[in-house]
Amino acid sequence: MLKSQEIQLAQSKRREKMAEIQKADEITDDARTELRSLTSAYEGAEVELRAALLVEGAERDKIKEPDRAESDFGRECRSFNLSGMVASLTEGKPLTGREAEVSAELENRHGDGQKGVRFPWESLLETRADVATDASTSVSGNLASHPTMNALERFFEASAAQRFGVSALQVTGAPSFPEITGGTGLSWVAEGAGADAAAISTTAVSPAIHTATGRYLLTRQAIRQNSALEAILRRDLSEVLREGMDLAVLQGTGADEQPAGFETVLTGGRTAALDDVASFSEFLLRATEIQETAKLSDPSGVRIAGAPIVHQTLADTLVSGTAVSELDRLKGAGFGMMWSSQVSTRGARDGTDKGASSVYFGAGANNAFVPTWGSPELLVDPYSESKTGKVALTMFAFVDVLIQRTATHYFKLTGVQDRA
Repeated sequence: MLKSQEIQLAQSKRREKMAEIQKADEITDDARTELRSLTSAYEGAEVELRAALLVEGAERDKIKEPDRAESDFGRECRSFNLSGMVASLTEGKPLTGREAEVSAELENRHGDGQKGVRFPWESLLETRADVATDASTSVSGNLASHPTMNALERFFEASAAQRFGVSALQVTGAPSFPEITGGTGLSWVAEGAGADAAAISTTAVSPAIHTATGRYLLTRQAIRQNSALEAILRRDLSEVLREGMDLAVLQGTGADEQPAGFETVLTGGRTAALDDVASFSEFLLRATEIQETAKLSDPSGVRIAGAPIVHQTLADTLVSGTAVSELDRLKGAGFGMMWSSQVSTRGARDGTDKGASSVYFGAGANNAFVPTWGSPELLVDPYSESKTGKVALTMFAFVDVLIQRTATHYFKLTGVQDRA
């Protein structure tokens, strides 16, 4: 019991005794003497109580730490044992320990898993981007571990979509993404005069949930014997999901339950057919148009995304009489470039040994998003492949692709050939 509580309990007993003496019909000399003694003790205890409260308050301030519930939960998510969860579900056992607590917390936050067991995004990360920082000595004086970026940012940081300026973010329900379509110009007025500013017109789009799923087969022996299974699961499951999301962002058709990606969204005046070999001049023309329509102050804000074969074509094409390639000229112009097999499928070669693909031009960031609902789920099925002794892992993620400012910030160039 705290010192202040002990004093308050003693004071309560003194008040009770004083009340008994005062309500008597006749107060004797002995009672008066006892009352004076109780009153003197009560006054002294009040001074002692105030001192105890001050000391205890100072001690609380000294040992008090900020609420670390969220950081502690993040640490548990980063230590989540994915292979252990698979082994338990394969044998039909309930989850226990950290895995059970993390999964239960995720269900409280994001809802019960509809198809499988919820697991954290952090468990798909191969490396831990934590840094040891010295906490303030007035708080705890201990070393604390803090992630340098959240799990979704780390998961998508190596993806083609992220390098093209697409942002991943957590959402709930049916969020609305507004987009200004007009009325954003400034008005200039003289001193004392007024002007009616143009009304801002907007449109809004709400993303729809699409279920991404990937299947992975493991042997029962691997689950029990492979000491590197945890690292392998983190690597392979994350690669499957990351590659699928890149394909959806860049090549999603909008049909067959797919989100609509850049390939589908950019139509009409936002696309043109080159039908010729990739060249610095053609890319510079489109990139400059994007810089102008997006009102960028620097060409580095323009990103160019193409298939690896386009990269090779630009590097192999030299300016006549020099060792300078078309790729060198493009780099010198200051544009950001990204080459990935997820950007565009190389067209089948024709009779002249030519192949064609699409190249995308984009401006800045925060114009295209991958909304993500909650954490992914994992379904462990030890029965469907039981004849082969394998266990089927099926992963589900709930996402969409939302692209804004298509009329000013993006352009698609089709028919970009890799041979003259």
